[in-house]
Amino acid sequence: MSSLNFNRVERLQHRNDASQESFDANGFVLEEEMIGTANKRQYKEQAYQALYPEECSLENLEQTERFEKILTIREAAQQEFQNITDFHKKSIPLQKAMELVEKCQTGDPENPARLFANQLYQAIKDRFVNDKYILKFFSAAGGTHLDISHGIDCYFKLYDKETGKELTRATIDLTKRPNKDSSSADVLINISQADKEKFDNSKNNNNFDQNFIQEFIAKEAEKITDAMIDNFKKETNNYTYDSKGSGLVR
Repeated sequence: MSSLNFNRVERLQHRNDASQESFDANGFVLEEEMIGTANKRQYKEQAYQALYPEECSLENLEQTERFEKILTIREAAQQEFQNITDFHKKSIPLQKAMELVEKCQTGDPENPARLFANQLYQAIKDRFVNDKYILKFFSAAGGTHLDISHGIDCYFKLYDKETGKELTRATIDLTKRPNKDSSSADVLINISQADKEKFDNSKNNNNFDQNFIQEFIAKEAEKITDAMIDNFKKETNNYTYDSKGSGLVR
């Protein structure tokens, strides 16, 4: 390789590293603290298999060969997605990206671990008080195509409790940029550094503010609920929404 080409590769790598660091500082930290992340290693493996199904096929392989190929796939997956920019090399459609994220959750979708996500979950669940429904929360943060390519950090889905059928959903984009006013997600939630500190319930944090949290959560839960209802109406005419608070009804 010539010195010119080598320098160009170095510059590109430096640019990728800078992009990674910038994204980590501005996005991943906020998302991880507020909503948690998907399992990063597992997601890379799932995404790699979705992008290269033929290469990852385990059909007609003996046990030893299967084991060796699984190890090869795992290593290749980590190499494929080393940097944030690698996720743009080959896109994954929205619905498939959601399926992958849902396979790689690190917690219980019906009981989010992070305070912000859990409070939001409870507030939205309370708005669908009818016992016919199940609400689930999914985090796409931590380096997924849904996050990086589709601009969705997390989302809620509402299911029919009896059939398990998905009824509606609402996608969410978290940002700490005060001037950001649009998003490809259904709901954009602006969280400043000061806001984030008020959600921090660690022992030595004097900025923790329960009253602020209640007001903030109520406002955002209203927006998310409205988005879920709007999306539901777009998809089907078989249900209506009872404004008295009983939820989606036949």
